Amino acid sequence: MGGGPVGPVTSPRGQYTHCVDRKDYKGNPADWGFLDVGVPSRLAAACDYLLGGKLVCLAGGGDECVIGTVVGIEEVGFQKPFPKDIDNDFSFNVLVIPFATGDFANYLNAPPPAPAQPDWEPHRIKADLERTPLGFLLHDPTPTPTPLPAPAEPVAGRNLDGYGVGYRWHAGALAVDHEKQDNLNKLFETATVWTTSGPPDGQMVAVPTVHCECEGSRIFFVCLAMKPFLDLLQLKPPGGLPSPGEACHAVSKWLPWPIDKIVDAVCSLVEDAVALPIALAIAPAVAAAFASAWEAAQAYDDAFVTGPVSRQITLGEAVIVSGRWVWDGGHAGHTELHPVKTFQRVRLPAGYAGPHDPRQALPPDVESGLRDFHERWCRLVRQAPPFDPFDPLATVGAVVDTLTPEQRDVLGRQRRPEDGWTLHPSVDGCVPSREPPPVR
Repeated sequence: MGGGPVGPVTSPRGQYTHCVDRKDYKGNPADWGFLDVGVPSRLAAACDYLLGGKLVCLAGGGDECVIGTVVGIEEVGFQKPFPKDIDNDFSFNVLVIPFATGDFANYLNAPPPAPAQPDWEPHRIKADLERTPLGFLLHDPTPTPTPLPAPAEPVAGRNLDGYGVGYRWHAGALAVDHEKQDNLNKLFETATVWTTSGPPDGQMVAVPTVHCECEGSRIFFVCLAMKPFLDLLQLKPPGGLPSPGEACHAVSKWLPWPIDKIVDAVCSLVEDAVALPIALAIAPAVAAAFASAWEAAQAYDDAFVTGPVSRQITLGEAVIVSGRWVWDGGHAGHTELHPVKTFQRVRLPAGYAGPHDPRQALPPDVESGLRDFHERWCRLVRQAPPFDPFDPLATVGAVVDTLTPEQRDVLGRQRRPEDGWTLHPSVDGCVPSREPPPVR
C-alpha cells in the first residue's frame, strides 16, 4: 500500500449503541407534544433514543469502510454545553480518497458564480464527491421504497444533509477552521459570498466528509444508573411489564380522534401527578447516582476508551476506518460510521491524496483502481482480529467466540512462533518446527 501500513488495526472498546430500521424511527422525544407522554416516560424514551433510536441502519445494519485523510478532529465535548455533553463520543472526519483539502481551492478560484447557487455551496460539492468511487458513503444507498425519516433538525426538502469541515483561505492556502465542523446546511449558513476576482482571506469552503464516531460510555452508564429511578417514577412493575402510563397510552391508540388525544393528555397528567411527590422524595439519591455515573464514565473513557483513541488520531494523516454505517437523525441527518470498530494509520500511494479537481470526473482507470484498492484493503481489515492496545491478549476467552472464520484463521496464524517476529523475520524470527520424517 504505497509503502505499507504504518499502524496496527486497532479496535476501540466503546460500542454501546444499536441502529433501527428506518420504518421504526420514532424521532427525538424532546420534540414530542407536551401532553403526549409524561415526564418520566419521556426521560426513559430519551435514553432509548440516544442509545439506538436516533441511528438508522444503512446497508441492513452492516459495517462499511472508508479510506482517506483525517481533515477534522472533534474532541470529547466538542461544542456540547450541558446537558448535551452527556454524549461524550470522540469524533473525527475523513475526506475520501483520492482527494486532499487543497483540491477544494478550485471552488474558490472558479469564475464568480451566480449568487443564488454558488459553486462552493456545500451540497453541490458533496454531489461532486458522490460521483467518485467512495462517494456512496455520503448518501442513502436505498432511497426507495422507504425514504429516510425527518431528522431532529430538518432542512426544507432534504432528509439527508451531509457532514463537513470548514476550511478557510489564508495566506494563499486552505487551513482548517476547527470550530466549523457540522452538518453542511449549518456550514453554508456561516459561509460568506466572495465577489472579487479571487478568494479573499477568510473565505470558507466546506469539505464534505465521512463522520466517524468513537463511542464514549457516559450515555450508557448514566441511563443505566437512572433506570431504577425512572421505573419507580412510572410505577413500573418488575419483570418487564408495562407501567400504568404505558398501558393507558396503549389503550388510547385504539380510540378515535380526538378522544385518543384527550386520553393521552389525561394519561400524561396523571403520570406526572403521581411521579412528582416520589421525585421530591428521591431527589437526593437521583442526583448522587447521576453525578457518580457521569464522572465515573468520563474517567473510565479518558483512561481506556476515547482517551487512548484520541491520542492515535492526527490531523492530516491517512487512515482506514471501519464501523457500522448509519444515518444519524439526531441532527440535520447525515451518514456516518458509528461506532467506529477499527482504524489503522496507513500510507497512501501517490495520487491517492490529491491533487484532483473534485469538479472534474476522474479518469476511468483511476476510478477502477480506487474501487479495487478500497475493496482489497477493506477486505483485509475485516480479516484482522480485534486489537486492543491496552490488552494485546484481549482476543482470548469470550472474545474469540465473536470472531468470524477469517479472523479466527488469521489469529491462529499470528500465534504461530514463526510469525511472532517484531523487527524482521531475519532478525528476531524463527524457523517453523517440522515433524521428523517417519522411521523406516
